[in-house]
Amino acid sequence: METLKAITNRKSVRSYNNTPVDKDTIRTIVEAGNMAAGTPMAGKVYYTVISNQDILTQLVASAKGVMQNSGNPMLEKISSNPAFNPIYGAPVAVVISTDKAEDPNTQAMARANAACAGENMLLAATDLGLGSCYLESPTLAFYNPEMRQVVKMAETVQPQAVIVFGHTDDTTPHADRPENPDNIIYID
Repeated sequence: METLKAITNRKSVRSYNNTPVDKDTIRTIVEAGNMAAGTPMAGKVYYTVISNQDILTQLVASAKGVMQNSGNPMLEKISSNPAFNPIYGAPVAVVISTDKAEDPNTQAMARANAACAGENMLLAATDLGLGSCYLESPTLAFYNPEMRQVVKMAETVQPQAVIVFGHTDDTTPHADRPENPDNIIYID
């Protein structure tokens, strides 16, 4: 698939079937993320690749638990739905983390580095015929120290996003975009 076609076809998928994703495909997608450009001043980007179903179940429970006790009415409402799954049943979740930073500018650069890595992974998944989604709520799972231990995540890193991907039965096309959108301004 050509890059622009992958961009055009990529959409956020929130339903996955039970077909496992083979290890070579997982590796290809994660390595695409690791090839993302970014500023080294923000530190490293780390990838925690989870395809173990028991650990994915723990991740879901941990994220929902943090959401339910967050004091945020929106998160509490969403997580109170027994059917809510913050990773939408995906068979693979990749936690993208960066070095923790105190400086707000460094924090912003680290988030941007993680976002660039995530976008590369999303496009790679689309190119390989998989559904994918960029998520932030599953990072709440790692407020729980036990969850960090389960995935061997150092206290010195900050989870920034979770990319989920897998096979899907969702055949809905990407939403149409207007030919001349009003949110793009060209200055010639």
